[in-house]
Amino acid sequence: MTSKYRLTIFVSEDTFPALKKAGYRLCIAKEVNGKYDVAFQTVKDIVYQSDFEFEERFRVFGTRKFEVGETAQPFTRKVPLLSGQELTLDVDGVFSPASGPVDPSKPFMVNNQYAYPLHFGVDAVVDNDYNTAFVHEMAVLSGEIFMAPKKKLLIWFDKGLETGMMFNHTVSNCLQLDFTETNDLTISYAAPSKTAPEKGIWSFGPLPVLGQTYHPETNTFSLTPAILPSEDELRRLGELLRLEPPTHSKRQLAITANGNA
Repeated sequence: MTSKYRLTIFVSEDTFPALKKAGYRLCIAKEVNGKYDVAFQTVKDIVYQSDFEFEERFRVFGTRKFEVGETAQPFTRKVPLLSGQELTLDVDGVFSPASGPVDPSKPFMVNNQYAYPLHFGVDAVVDNDYNTAFVHEMAVLSGEIFMAPKKKLLIWFDKGLETGMMFNHTVSNCLQLDFTETNDLTISYAAPSKTAPEKGIWSFGPLPVLGQTYHPETNTFSLTPAILPSEDELRRLGELLRLEPPTHSKRQLAITANGNA
């Protein structure tokens, strides 16, 4: 299976302007060592459709601290490697080139010979650029350090995070995605209220579209009776679409092509 995988995110047109106005960002974190602790990618300009491409290429580095709300400042050079490979950080803080066979099912390893504690971090690729995806929260001393990036992502909206920023708070109203068996996923998000856009619902697949039939002789659309909602739901749907509430039977609802009821 290719190391590249793609994600498409739809946010309903009634929700994304409210999210932007409230100061939310679309946030993506990548699982490494069973954790999510860095904002791998954030998007301030939330729009109807966002597309991302990820690739399982990595860089490893050492940093002196894990600080919530800050971006990791590398203390060592950042060295590229792939899953299954290994490298050495010597007593002077110099990395060797990566070596060994590539195996996507295995972690990569740092043989740390440096005499002082460091936090080790991982960069991964999103949209052809390296972004920091993980930093060890606890500093480690000399020895073998294993890091296991997974093709798993966490998606949510947050006000305080920027790309590359470390965090340790619990993420709420999120969706976890697993690309282990697929290279392409589409998800969607919609909130029932513009005043609380952060309380929306995540779903797999594109935003739902009601079944409808076009009538050329009258230039109208009619909803499919089998999926027609209740009268109360139709009133709320009318408000959502900025239409007049229906005054006739729900099985005779017709919506004209230019948006008038």
